[in-house]
Parts: sequence; structure tokens; C-alpha cells
Amino acid sequence: MSEKYQVVAGDNLWTIALRFYGDGRQYTSLAIINSIPNPNKLDVGQELLIPYITYRHEVKPGDSKAAIAKRYYADPTMQWPFELASHVAQRDIHVGERLLIPDLGNAGHHTIVPGETLPDLAQRWYGEAVLWPLISRANLLDDAVVFPGQVLNKPRLNRRYVVKPGDTLSALTKDNYGPNQLSMMWTYLAAANQIHDPNKIDVGQVIFFPDLA
Repeated sequence: MSEKYQVVAGDNLWTIALRFYGDGRQYTSLAIINSIPNPNKLDVGQELLIPYITYRHEVKPGDSKAAIAKRYYADPTMQWPFELASHVAQRDIHVGERLLIPDLGNAGHHTIVPGETLPDLAQRWYGEAVLWPLISRANLLDDAVVFPGQVLNKPRLNRRYVVKPGDTLSALTKDNYGPNQLSMMWTYLAAANQIHDPNKIDVGQVIFFPDLA
């Protein structure tokens, strides 16, 4: 879900991107989605669209999983959201890597329909069926069993996609956002994923899709 932000004195796109995304490099994506020709010039009171891009925590010297959990979830034992999302549950974290921090506080909701499973939902929402424990644990479930009519919290985490042979960023953009404003969305998706040449993506590369709804 996108939100709006009103520029105040002292703001610049780098600091705004750092605040919302944990990564100042996302200033380019903010400039594109807000049609800002000069990223170095903002006006006080200007309203910006802030699409949802999963917050990244850059691991610093001295960081621990417990400290990161306490910082973002106010509980040093609550490490599972970023461990699952970042695939670091079975290993140590390393200085310089960026961990995905799912948003549990602003979770959406979903009502289970007949035939749905948690792996199905994880695949649809996050692009990886193996992330179903993120949904299970966020809803205090003992396992993957759900029932029609059951209402689930939906943790916020950008859907991801692993590039396959023949894929192009243009086609992936069209598939995910539709044909409207394809040119802008193509360059926006490239900027959001730190892709310097939108005409070149590599097989096996992971693409994250910001939420513009």
C-alpha cells in the first residue's frame, strides 16, 4: 500500500528514501514515480507518493539478530520475520548485507476461500511458496492448516520473482502493473531494483515488485 508524504524543510529524496526504505539509493525510484525532473530540488509542502518497498536493514558492525528484532519488533526473540524473508534463519548475518524487514504492524487481511493453502498464498503474495511460515507465525497458527472463511493477517513484503531465460524487464513490468504508463513503470521498476540498464537482466536475478496500490 502506498502512502503520501509532505516535504518539510531540510528534506531531500535521499533522506526520505532512507527513512521509508532503509536505503537512500531508492531516491531515484522516488524521483521517477513522482515525476521529479531534478532529484536535488524539493519544495516544502510538496506531496510525494511513497510506494511500499520493503524496508531494508543494512547490517552494521556489532549488530545481532536479537538487536535487530528488538529495534523493529520491540522483542529480541522475534527474529523470524526477517529471518524468513531474508533466508538467514540457518546462518549468521554479515556486515553490509541488507535484510528484508516485513511490516507486521500495517498488515492487510485476507479471507480464506475453499481450496486455498498457505503455500498458495505465499506464492501469490511473496513469489515464494516456502515463505508460508511467515503467514502462519504472523497469525499464531500451529501449522499450515487453514479453513474457508478464516480471516488472516497479511504481512507486508514485496513479491519477488527469479528471472528465467527469455524474460525482459519490460514484459515483467507489463505483467505486474499492466500496459498503462509502461515506459515510466519500466524505468521505475529498474530503479527500485538498482538495475542500471533496464534492457539487461540476468537469469537467476531476483526482482522485487513495489506495491503501488
